[in-house]
Amino acid sequence: MNSEPSAAVPVPALSPVPAPASALDRIASVDALRGLVITLMIFVNDLAGVARAPSWLRHANAKADAMTLPDIVFPAFLFIAGVSIPLALSRAAALGQSRGELFWKVLVRTLALLTMGVAMVNMEEHEPWYRGLWGLLAYLAMLLAFAVVPRQAGPARATFRIGRIVGAVGLLALGLLYQTSEGKHLMLGPLFEATDHHWLRHSWWGILGLIGWAYLVASLVYLAFGRRREWLLGAAALLMLLFVADKSDFAARYASREWLAWALPVIRPLQAVFAWINSHVSFAESLGSLAAITTAGCCLGSILTPGSDVKAPAERLRWTGIFVGGLLVAAVLLDAVYGLNKIQATPAWCFLCSAITAGVWMLLYWLMDLRRIEGWSRAVRPAGANPLLAYVLHPILYAIAGFVNLPLDFYKSSQLPLTVNIFGSLLMAFLVVQLTGLIARAGYRMKV
Repeated sequence: MNSEPSAAVPVPALSPVPAPASALDRIASVDALRGLVITLMIFVNDLAGVARAPSWLRHANAKADAMTLPDIVFPAFLFIAGVSIPLALSRAAALGQSRGELFWKVLVRTLALLTMGVAMVNMEEHEPWYRGLWGLLAYLAMLLAFAVVPRQAGPARATFRIGRIVGAVGLLALGLLYQTSEGKHLMLGPLFEATDHHWLRHSWWGILGLIGWAYLVASLVYLAFGRRREWLLGAAALLMLLFVADKSDFAARYASREWLAWALPVIRPLQAVFAWINSHVSFAESLGSLAAITTAGCCLGSILTPGSDVKAPAERLRWTGIFVGGLLVAAVLLDAVYGLNKIQATPAWCFLCSAITAGVWMLLYWLMDLRRIEGWSRAVRPAGANPLLAYVLHPILYAIAGFVNLPLDFYKSSQLPLTVNIFGSLLMAFLVVQLTGLIARAGYRMKV
């Protein structure tokens, strides 16, 4: 389908009839790109502990108008998550799941990501138990709670189901037992007294939490508009305008206009609601510009669904090339207004990272899905097939090492050459990816 409206496709159109199994085959380049991004994410996260790392391997300053390699990783994952949304929802619809069931699945996944994100943020900011035991148990509970249950009936299926229940109960119990360094439990501090003490807080939701909010918004957009790419593009633009509106304090501007005085009884309550929501989840970033990245990914993913009219490889490459060009133009035009900044999630940064990610997918699509050159991807493929496990396995290894007092990060010592520091982090990333593959071959997968 071209970007122009087409009456031939119903709105929304997920997959009105079951598609042939061959049409639902996984696209190798999507999994490879996801694996590359996860591997790179583990690498830059690990390298963050190396103070001497070169500037291009460290995140740009929070106030800088600049972007480095690590600043591309997170939005790249948001984008590839958006690409996966049409593919996943189309598969589910083809298997007979109703729109209501898909909506419920989206909500459950969002809640799971938010829960994991908040838990990880709090264990990083404050560890209440001996040698990080609370965090280690929280990770183990996550592994149980979000394990994929085998489809075949048998002892393994029953065991995984019991494990999911144990994990969910364990996460709840650990949340109730979490306490500050002053000994105040979770229900007492934030609900009944003003305090700055550490608690299970959603100060910034964590990486997984931010992914959860962006996933929620983009999924709802796709459920509403289906494969209508012109509508998806419009939704991405409107989400980016949330950033612009929030930064210009549009609620206060409308409340201060005399000619709207008659509407103040409605505007002021809405302003209060907006302020309350914004105090918990940012309209500008979490629900705005970051969600726009994921929605832009949905646009690309929509041409890969079974019902798309962009079927020929040449058409897909041409469409993506035009898409990348449009994203680059938007980034250039908006750069003068807000600049490039990851921490602030500026529009130019979002569009530029989206363009880079889409461009990399073009190359991988040509290389893997057209030329069938896939052998190289074995190094990152396990992370692409099991991304959530690969992401949490990295901090789990450090949690275990911390509990047994094992200096796992010895290679980050300033006494060693910088090349050793960097190579050690790179080796750690590939170690985590390959360990993810070994665990998957043993029969375990993690998914929300």
